[in-house]
Amino acid sequence: MKFLRYVSFFAVLTLLLFTNCAKRGTINGGPQDSLPPIILSSSPENFSTHFNAKTIQINFDEYIKLNKVNQQLIISPPMETQPEIIPMGYPSKFIKIKIFDTLKPNTTYSFNFGESIQDNNEGNPYTGFKYVFSTGDYIDSLKLATTFEDSYSKEKLGRVNVMLYEAEGFTDSTIYKKKPLYITTSLDSLNNASFENLKKGDFYLIALQEKSSNYKFDPKSDKIGFYPQKITIPTDSTFNLKLFKEEKSPNAYRPTMVSQNKWLVPYEGDVKKLKVNVSANNKPIPTAFIKVPEKDSIFVFTPLEKYDSLQFSFKEGAYEKTQSVTHRTIKTIDTLNIKFTKNGNFSFRDTLAFTTNTPLKNINKELIRFYGKDSIQIPFSTQIDSINNLVKIQFDKKENEKYTFVLQPNSIIDFYDASLKSEIKQVFTTGKYSDFGTITFTLSGNVSYPIIFELLTKDEKVYDYVYIKEPSEIEFSQMDPNKYFVRIIEDSNGNKKWDTGSYLQKRQPEKVIQFPKELDVRANWDIKETLVIP
Repeated sequence: MKFLRYVSFFAVLTLLLFTNCAKRGTINGGPQDSLPPIILSSSPENFSTHFNAKTIQINFDEYIKLNKVNQQLIISPPMETQPEIIPMGYPSKFIKIKIFDTLKPNTTYSFNFGESIQDNNEGNPYTGFKYVFSTGDYIDSLKLATTFEDSYSKEKLGRVNVMLYEAEGFTDSTIYKKKPLYITTSLDSLNNASFENLKKGDFYLIALQEKSSNYKFDPKSDKIGFYPQKITIPTDSTFNLKLFKEEKSPNAYRPTMVSQNKWLVPYEGDVKKLKVNVSANNKPIPTAFIKVPEKDSIFVFTPLEKYDSLQFSFKEGAYEKTQSVTHRTIKTIDTLNIKFTKNGNFSFRDTLAFTTNTPLKNINKELIRFYGKDSIQIPFSTQIDSINNLVKIQFDKKENEKYTFVLQPNSIIDFYDASLKSEIKQVFTTGKYSDFGTITFTLSGNVSYPIIFELLTKDEKVYDYVYIKEPSEIEFSQMDPNKYFVRIIEDSNGNKKWDTGSYLQKRQPEKVIQFPKELDVRANWDIKETLVIP
């Protein structure tokens, strides 16, 4: 009996010890796999010549998956019918490519998978894998390096397709209709892309930031960059391209009735040059239009009457178009309403302004009161921006001042001869001059005047700008404390704005110089900065 008690005691003790050991640790499965999959074999072999197969199989040492292969796989030259890639949506130890196109003779093909091949468990990518073959006697091996950037913004472009077209048979319309002979694509974080496996010859170089990824230029949606001369390969040069969005050609779409007196018209073109006329039953009627903020559209206003039909005529330069619509009865009617663009605390660079939801016709300054905290009337002038339906009030601001701006009844009259019915008051204040900073610039180097000198905020919005025709010191005073950047535009045609490029006119965009240095403007500080133009 005593022996049994000893055996029971040691059994319980052993069980407790193993239990405590189990509580102290867990099985972690070893270190995490950080290695990409390994290719064991390919059939036909990679870099094969005299290629005539319809199926390619690439075998791996572990299960792999394809991630966004439709976006990342680049086939050069492009194929009219995309090959089928297997597997899609499930793990496998192989990739199978089924080719449906008739391959070109004596041509080197490249399948660049980017980072789409990943191991199934950890997602480790097999970066930059290319399967290359030739239908001829040898693999083409020449290379070409390119860099690119946005012609206006300092932001990275993201994915860009860089393309080479054979010079023989190339015309201005080729990039709109045909795919290139060679194509390469940048990674999202880079501003360069290189061609490999090229043949000797003369080519034209084009870069596109596309929405459709069909390797054809669509001016309405794509950014383009082009090298103006033929490129002869082989070459040791690196070619830089400036990508830009072309100005949209004038185009007015069918008007849509928004209310009884207002029509929405999507419009592509320069609204400042646009002329709009409306006829009812072939007789002209009074018309006014304003731009829709932040959109390629306008609102067209017509009289508060019922018509059988309306004819809208649009003209911008040589462009003319007429749209006929049927007038309907809608209860909603736009009436005069006023909204100030800013209130409360004003900086010395803010503008007192207001908009109306119907087009302006007249402002009676005699019925506007504008005074400071001492109740003395302040002289002011008005500036009307009819396209944006905006009224700016211009006056000399003082520090530590409280202003009151009063629109009295009948001071504003709109397109429908409706007047302001009740008084509208706007109160705002200014701070001290010491709450703001000053920055002064001196330019040196290769400056090509005239220039547009812009101060930008972090999100690239223009905080202020000056137009300069000759060397001079540039001062920005009473600036809000913030961080700024400088952008300089060489205004080669002297029209006081940045002009984009045109592919058909073979015109590059006007030169833009970005300065990456962050300028920290602080309250009651004066900064002096010298900028060297390369």
